[in-house]
Amino acid sequence: MSERYRYITGERLEFEPKIKELVGTHTPYCWGCGPEAEQGLGIVPRLEGSSVVTDLEFAPRFEGGPGTVHGGAITAFMDDVLGYVPVAYGTPGVTARLDTSFIAPVPMGVTVNGEAWMSRIDGNKMWAEGTMAVNGHIIVESSALFVVIGADHYQKVFDGFTEEQLERFGSYRSADYYP
Repeated sequence: MSERYRYITGERLEFEPKIKELVGTHTPYCWGCGPEAEQGLGIVPRLEGSSVVTDLEFAPRFEGGPGTVHGGAITAFMDDVLGYVPVAYGTPGVTARLDTSFIAPVPMGVTVNGEAWMSRIDGNKMWAEGTMAVNGHIIVESSALFVVIGADHYQKVFDGFTEEQLERFGSYRSADYYP
């Protein structure tokens, strides 16, 4: 384990991202990153090399304890940032396990910096790790296991959707999402 991290390995598997533009690769109503999710987190991910990064100031509605961000909102933030790593790799998956370690409270009214990277791949399993920092100080560490889910899985779901639902989730039906 790296001395820099308390709860994650810090191991990084560098790769050439197959999906270079992350915005728009997920559903418009995703609570974490969807631009049309009015009460969502509002995450806007971007790539730096093969790492996914984002900056966010949590809205007041995400307050938990006095002056701090609710742990569920923090965990959702980390799930979304980590979840973009398999997308960038070109093989989207679903979260099978998510571990979030809180090192310090996340204060309201500050910009947090999220970073996530691929740490390991084994068959249809991908592991990502990431951090949330404030002013360069890591205050949250997370790791996740993602299981690859192909377009055929989602097609079964879409077959039962109404036309309105299909329109809302149109980006999943295109070859842009599953290259």
